[in-house]
Amino acid sequence: MTHLSVAPPARAPFWSSLARFPTFRRLWLAALAGSAGQWMQQIALGWLALTMTDSPSFVGIVAFTGGVPFLIVAPLGGSLIDRFDRQKLMLVCQALATVLALVVAADVISGRVTLWHLVLAAFLTGSLQALLNPTQQSLVPSLVDRPALTNAIGLMSAGQNLTRVAGPSLAGVIIGAFGVGPTFLVQAAAVAVAFVMVRSIALPRRLADASSPRGVLDGIRLIAARPDLRGLFLLAALPAVLVFPYVGFLNVFARDVLGIGAEGLGMLMAASGSGAVVGSLMVAGRGRAEGMGRWLLGGTLAYCGVIMAMTFSRTLWLTLPLLFLAGFLGASFMSSNNSVIQHRIADEVRGRVMGAYLLTWGLMPLGALPLGLVAERIGTPLAVFGGGVLCTALVAWLGATNSTLREV
Repeated sequence: MTHLSVAPPARAPFWSSLARFPTFRRLWLAALAGSAGQWMQQIALGWLALTMTDSPSFVGIVAFTGGVPFLIVAPLGGSLIDRFDRQKLMLVCQALATVLALVVAADVISGRVTLWHLVLAAFLTGSLQALLNPTQQSLVPSLVDRPALTNAIGLMSAGQNLTRVAGPSLAGVIIGAFGVGPTFLVQAAAVAVAFVMVRSIALPRRLADASSPRGVLDGIRLIAARPDLRGLFLLAALPAVLVFPYVGFLNVFARDVLGIGAEGLGMLMAASGSGAVVGSLMVAGRGRAEGMGRWLLGGTLAYCGVIMAMTFSRTLWLTLPLLFLAGFLGASFMSSNNSVIQHRIADEVRGRVMGAYLLTWGLMPLGALPLGLVAERIGTPLAVFGGGVLCTALVAWLGATNSTLREV
């Protein structure tokens, strides 16, 4: 594929990659539709888990089973991404996700849904996402020129975070007005739209590289062997396992702490997602990925502090701005982390490294399981606060002991 040779300015316009690269624009729109559908399913499954059991620990179990595939499938998927046609992998995942959403919708609407159905649906959805997400990420560098890569990655993150506003907000309205079952029907329609869009794009061909093995643990070994990648991976993993799981428990905050119900849950998710969109766009407009180490450390610590403050709020109008700020900080440092890693790896290993990097997303629901068990005993706000305290201490230790990370 031939890219434009003119480099964008150091601070690129927010939407420059969407304007300059039509194939990237189509991939971005497809990712938007699919992600909106998946956020709707996550909200619907979590709400079903809470209303069927009144148990924060079962909410944690459902979130955990949705994340386990990121620990198992993502490394396997990295090997597949580097070996096979990435467009076909995406189409298969999207087709299966559409069918799964329709099956779950029929299960819920018919009244036959049981608890183990929720666990199975979360696991199957997580398995598809664990392959689809790194495939999308690995395609971005081949669709834009290198100077535009930071902007494109920021836009991908902004798009996915935009769906954190639209998806949960729409899910909350549908659940409140029509029930949970129709939410899965709308999810199926959104993923089907993503399938059609990916089907219509022409992706650049790449030369097959059979010179090196593609073991499923290659990505993990590559990260472990390099101090810079290892530090960036840990900086993403710590908040993923200790703090990010709070998102899966916003239904508990909405119903039991703030008393605002399903519609209010949509507001909480929209506040967090709006902040994340702004944070991602800030990264997209930065146009560079050098000298970010100290900023990443500081942003992660600030994020932990805001989440800890949010746990003390008992009013909606204090919780909403705190969630907005948390979304802004979280998306800023995660998008920047992703951008720095993408700039530091070669295309022939990109699928494996990004598959391994997606393990951090698996750690988020993995952390939801112990968080749910602790919340059952001491309450959700105090459990989330404790995770923030532990994450702050470990990130500070990482920054103090890893000089390579500070100088990234």
